[in-house]
Amino acid sequence: MAEKIIISMITLLIMLCVFAYFVDVLAIISKNMEFQDICRGYMHLAEQNAGLTYEHKISVVQDLISRGFDNVVVQAPESAIYGSMFSLNIQASYQMNMINDIFSRNFQKYVMCFSQNIMARKIR
Repeated sequence: MAEKIIISMITLLIMLCVFAYFVDVLAIISKNMEFQDICRGYMHLAEQNAGLTYEHKISVVQDLISRGFDNVVVQAPESAIYGSMFSLNIQASYQMNMINDIFSRNFQKYVMCFSQNIMARKIR
């Protein structure tokens, strides 16, 4: 009877460790989806306006910083000729406390990138 209790406790401990690891992984996936969603909104804005103005670039940086990202870099032309292709590149990093070993957690930095080639077109 005591053996079953010990085995059950060890199994429960292993399941809790695996659950904690999966929660950490899902948090990073969620943060990456949030980053991609923000960048996609500005991609549509750049597509419609044939580039990103300085104010829009500052707005991208402020949106990402307010959501916990840092080291934000935005590369896009301020204006492009309608019908031409240009690229939008946004890069940011996010630091999160993750499980490193069974009994330790460390901060890890994740770099997220958004790169898209866009055709400048007038949307009505």
